[in-house]
Amino acid sequence: MQDNDLCLNIGCWLDVAEGWENIDASPYIRLSKIPLIGNSLLSVMGAPQFPPGIKYGDLIKGLKLPPNSCQLIFASHVLEHFTLADFHTALKNLYWYLQPGGTLRVIVPDLEKYVKSYLAQRSDLASAAQAAHNFMKISFLGETASRSTMFLRLKAVFFNSRHQWMWDEPSLSAALQERGFKEIRRCNYGDWADARFGAVENHRRHWDAICLEATK
Repeated sequence: MQDNDLCLNIGCWLDVAEGWENIDASPYIRLSKIPLIGNSLLSVMGAPQFPPGIKYGDLIKGLKLPPNSCQLIFASHVLEHFTLADFHTALKNLYWYLQPGGTLRVIVPDLEKYVKSYLAQRSDLASAAQAAHNFMKISFLGETASRSTMFLRLKAVFFNSRHQWMWDEPSLSAALQERGFKEIRRCNYGDWADARFGAVENHRRHWDAICLEATK
């Protein structure tokens, strides 16, 4: 694959494919690369065993990729883990890596669906008392576990599993447009501008989510 012919899979987790640069920022990825003991550490922590093709990469700090180098970029359930300021940095970097005419495909949780679910439960006397709690849980905006010790506070910061900023279709579309992306459209699973997205996309990531494609 040439330097200007890359397919970039950001936040890949376990969904990797040949022909793609599979990158994730989870600390688990770094642990998995420790010779001899990495996989054992993951087992002790209850983490999955990662395919060997995954690389660690931080989209905010920047990836070691030249500008205009990627034909396709897939970012599934990544952008919601950034603060609003970091989101805009991430979007700037994605635009920088994508070549003219290339396609960006992003999936994020759909705030509108979560709000509708909350309002439906809130209007039902039998479920009203739990509506707010359920919203905080399913949106990953809340945390049920204690942070009473320094270890627990550091763990929460280090692993960054919570959602930092939520999106609906209008707000995400507007952010893409403001960054310079064009031909923005909402997609379903299997509705790909390029069939190569099918190698890395998992249908479960569409549950209660928005999927948008855009070009540079």
